Amino acid sequence: MQVEVAAGDAAAAAAVFDDPDADEVLHRTDPAIDDQVATFRLEIDRSHRPTAVGYATGRLRHAGIPVLLSRPLDVAETVSDTWLQELIGGPGPDENIPGPYPRALFAIGGARVVQQLLDIVTDPTAFPGYRDRAAQGCLFALRNTPQEHLCRQVLDAAVQQLRPALRASPTRTRAPRHVTSLVEALQDALDQVASWSYPEFRPVPQLPQELLTELLAGPCRDLHWPALQILAVMPAPLSEQTAAAVAAAAVHHAGIKGPDAAVVAGDAVRALGRCPDTTPVRQALEVLSRSRSLDVRLDAMDDLVHRGGRPAAKALWERLLQNRSSADRRYAGGLIATHGRAEDVPAAITALGQVWTSKHSPQPVHDTSGLVTASPWGAELLTFVWNHREHPAAAAGIQRLRRRWPTTRPDLTAWVAQHLPDLPPPGPDHTRNPDRATNPVHTDGSTTRASR
Repeated sequence: MQVEVAAGDAAAAAAVFDDPDADEVLHRTDPAIDDQVATFRLEIDRSHRPTAVGYATGRLRHAGIPVLLSRPLDVAETVSDTWLQELIGGPGPDENIPGPYPRALFAIGGARVVQQLLDIVTDPTAFPGYRDRAAQGCLFALRNTPQEHLCRQVLDAAVQQLRPALRASPTRTRAPRHVTSLVEALQDALDQVASWSYPEFRPVPQLPQELLTELLAGPCRDLHWPALQILAVMPAPLSEQTAAAVAAAAVHHAGIKGPDAAVVAGDAVRALGRCPDTTPVRQALEVLSRSRSLDVRLDAMDDLVHRGGRPAAKALWERLLQNRSSADRRYAGGLIATHGRAEDVPAAITALGQVWTSKHSPQPVHDTSGLVTASPWGAELLTFVWNHREHPAAAAGIQRLRRRWPTTRPDLTAWVAQHLPDLPPPGPDHTRNPDRATNPVHTDGSTTRASR
């Protein structure tokens, strides 16, 4: 296989490939450095090819080395029609490529192979299963050669195949299988390039928005998810026409129950984040901010606040403080602490009243620097109130907190002892943290890093 990394990461990547634990890498060449890119050629364990490819690139990512490109070394770009037809299962009526996929299928690509596959897909006399298997073959071809002109060619074929199907059955809610497979192949190719995260080396293909909008605005709901995923990673800003189609699809899927609909709504939020600030977009985000899925509604609220600033944040926290969901109330507290002003102290006191009897504890999370302990619920609000302690409502709220201090959650009192040592009431049971000299005080409510 061929793996590309930034030239500055060549030495670190070589060390990863040479690690004795990397037993899937049988041999590697010295990196060929061309300008800013270093290219390795690896011989991998061919008996477990798909898994070995994933392990080789996964080791680099685990070591913090971005992968600019990974593809088989021996991509077959010139093959006979007979060989390709046999590879995808022959022209019979079987519905799926016989599994597991033939190993050779993982190494096809290039313009000629894509055209050969599309010739089968667009042949109206071929069995539907055969056309779908050819469309699935496009996934492997584009994965190995995700070039923009090939992606455009596949998208155009998908739309051209969908149009007559919709004319024949305007109310159908699912596309022909070969059309869905083509769009999913495109989604896979763009998502793979986007995951490399280095557009200056490998830009994400730019596809015609009008064709993607046509797919998204149509009645075939199985095309909505891959189309939304494509729009979420495309480099150019989305047009207002495309934004309207994204917003309509988002509202539609927000009204459907079930985990699958929540996944589609999540991708709709991502796509909406790249849309212009229009009325349909804000209305869709408002709908998604009430989603049953916590992740969807938090992402939608983040976007609303990004677009609307303090007025949007205030409207949200006023609504969220009325909810029973502790996650929503916690988010409301964060909005007040981040966007609130002195006149919002009463809202902060209200939010603190909801926090005080909570049994929530900070959840440990990890990042590359080690264990990170999140601040307990209420920490940001306490910092906000303390910073406005001259405000009458804040002063009164602090006095009430001090009277209730003996019943305060231990995780919150420990955090206060370190970050706001003057907040607790004076007395022998409320002394300052003896480790304060070695634990710097942060008055901004930032997270505390614990040792491993």
